[in-house]
Amino acid sequence: MRYIQLTPVQYEMLSLIRRKSEKPAVRDRAFSLLLSSQGQTISQLSQFFDVHRNTINNWFNAFEANSLVGLYDESGRGSKSKLKSEHQEAILIWIKESPQNLDYLIHKVAQHFHLSVSRWTIKRFLKSQGLTWRRVRRGLPKQEEPQILEKKEKNLNC
Repeated sequence: MRYIQLTPVQYEMLSLIRRKSEKPAVRDRAFSLLLSSQGQTISQLSQFFDVHRNTINNWFNAFEANSLVGLYDESGRGSKSKLKSEHQEAILIWIKESPQNLDYLIHKVAQHFHLSVSRWTIKRFLKSQGLTWRRVRRGLPKQEEPQILEKKEKNLNC
């Protein structure tokens, strides 16, 4: 049986983190440590939090290695952007040449940097730069029928 022994200061800090943290994962980890210090087993905790026993062990190991910092996820998780700073600078220049054509931008990036990017990658980058992209409508607005226009004019003249 593995239990976490907490000092009074750690117990208070974990209680505060459990109540105030914005991240649900951090709240769960803090709560699991509090429950463990009160005598809950890893099996009971894994059932309560609906995670595998190894996950609970990982939470305990992280806490023992890094104290309260071990409750938080490390930075650098997730996929990295394909667009490096040199690509981003070039895209900002090219978007001024043809602001309504994302396919042109994708082609330029592929041609100059030998890098395949999707429309969504370009859109995400433009959004992060405070720019927006909207498609251009490919037709004239619908014209109202002459009878409807006549009725509207009659109503306005009355």
